Amino acid sequence: MRIVIIGGGGIGYALAEALAAPHDVFVVEANPERAERFAQLDVECLAGSGTDPEVLRRAEADCADLLIAATGLDEVNIVACSIASRIGSRDTICFVGKRDLLDTAGGADSLRERFGIGHVVWPEAQLADAIERIIMAPSALDAAAFADGRIELLEFRLDPHSPLAQGPIAALDLRPGVVVAAVRRGDSISIPRGSFQLSGGDRVIVMGTREGIARLRRRILPAADASRQVVTIVGGGDVGLRLARHLDRVRGIRLRVIERDRDRGELIAAELRNALVLHGDGTDLALLEAEEIGRSDVMVSVIDNDQSNLFACLLGRQLGVGKTITRVGRQANLRVFERVGIDVALSARGAAVASVVHRIDGGRSSLLAVLEEGQAKVVELTVPSGYPPTALRDLQMPQESIVSTVLRAGDAIVPGGQDEIRAGDRLLICCTDAAAANVRDAFSVAAP
Repeated sequence: MRIVIIGGGGIGYALAEALAAPHDVFVVEANPERAERFAQLDVECLAGSGTDPEVLRRAEADCADLLIAATGLDEVNIVACSIASRIGSRDTICFVGKRDLLDTAGGADSLRERFGIGHVVWPEAQLADAIERIIMAPSALDAAAFADGRIELLEFRLDPHSPLAQGPIAALDLRPGVVVAAVRRGDSISIPRGSFQLSGGDRVIVMGTREGIARLRRRILPAADASRQVVTIVGGGDVGLRLARHLDRVRGIRLRVIERDRDRGELIAAELRNALVLHGDGTDLALLEAEEIGRSDVMVSVIDNDQSNLFACLLGRQLGVGKTITRVGRQANLRVFERVGIDVALSARGAAVASVVHRIDGGRSSLLAVLEEGQAKVVELTVPSGYPPTALRDLQMPQESIVSTVLRAGDAIVPGGQDEIRAGDRLLICCTDAAAANVRDAFSVAAP
């Protein structure tokens, strides 16, 4: 594909890096100094404005298969996509960050209709929704639901004394209805087999039926009621406000928001019905102590500054906060934050970039979830017609992938090796990012 990327910042560079090898990529960047770093990638780079029709033509956007506008300015992204669509680009993807552009009547549909934009990506909304899922799954590091809620995903850090750390996976008696889908140990993630031995400190991702996951939670995680939590949000920007608005509707949650800007705090207070909005600095120890922030079950720091987020969460941890969740701007900081004691560190950029790359390269598969900042994925594939019934153990699935669920005729099945895969089945597959390309082609050849 011929792909034009507008913007050479964090998102633009990550996209160019991921797409350069299989595609013909052209980057347009207004800052000549920033454009220089693309010399190490197999891409063409042009210094200029993405809102200049002549620059877009020089980048051959008029005959591009796709233009992605990923600058830090929503207005530039929208105009660039509109011009590209008008001069002949076959498709466009527009990154936006401002709530007032999307969080209103019409939202993304309005942008598509008015400006001819093909797809809209809102990383901040994805981040806020991911944090909400984690808060609503106490004792977990991540959670998700698929197949209309019939299948759940749960990620947790394994305690060294957990019964799951006492033998190989095949001997753990997880069935019925649960499968260990992925394990992150240190900085690497893998799809384990039956002989894999879990260890204390592993981040374990399981998938299963609601009943199976509920049994597992009772077995390995302390009992907790998601609707009986004290939650403190530090930072009332677009991410903080979106999260606060959602949690404010959950009956039983006691919500506090700390916002440094008085005018912004008043705006937030006017939107929320039940939350307490505090004017102050979330990194001010005296304020945190005075407001007894240490009694919070969860502290979320979503200031637009990595150092401030880290400091706020470390203070919260020292004061006794149960779980700390923070936003990370620089991808390189993700593992650093976790190593110094932050429970969950999330990047708005990681999941958004992974979703765009999958949209381009995903083939017949649909992306359902991005795990561990893009290191693993949950994808859905439909077994093609004419595929003969084949036992799961006999499927020639790529390494580092596992069929976690079979959706068939209204049933959600967590399969064992003896269960058959049939034509028309929808399969939920967990795989590493490196294996994703092979997974999408898994049923393009005849069964054994």
